[in-house]
Amino acid sequence: MLIYEYMIIVNAQPHRVWNLLSDVTRWPQWLPTVTHVEALDGEPIVVGARYRVQQPKLRPAVWTVTEVEDSRRFVWEAYLTGIRMVAEHDIVDKAQGVSEFILRYSFGGLLGGVVGRIYRPIVTQYLAQEATALKQAVERSSAPATPGCEGLSHVEP
Repeated sequence: MLIYEYMIIVNAQPHRVWNLLSDVTRWPQWLPTVTHVEALDGEPIVVGARYRVQQPKLRPAVWTVTEVEDSRRFVWEAYLTGIRMVAEHDIVDKAQGVSEFILRYSFGGLLGGVVGRIYRPIVTQYLAQEATALKQAVERSSAPATPGCEGLSHVEP
């Protein structure tokens, strides 16, 4: 499985990060990499809920939530012919008023490795943009922020 990861420090408590992150139908309001999200099974992010997501340069996909840990993590996955895509969203409480946000995107399936390598420039760019947009949106609604640490990594078993 081909995995890309990006992490960023957000100067806010985890529940504040979660409130913005888990409201996926509103992502297009603050997230430049998402143009439309449609909740197919209702608004709350719960295991089994499906969302149709449209992004620039990518085919629309239906994402199904497979894991939720309130105020901490959610995972969803989508399938296209020969490809399984998994997106993990983790929030780690680092200190009082500071969270670490980790985004992981992986490609599996028969064509996953090939497609993941072809789309690497878009995926790595989108991960960085998404993490940065989340940080900025959360911190805009809070006290002045201090510089954070961020980084992109590519992990291949």
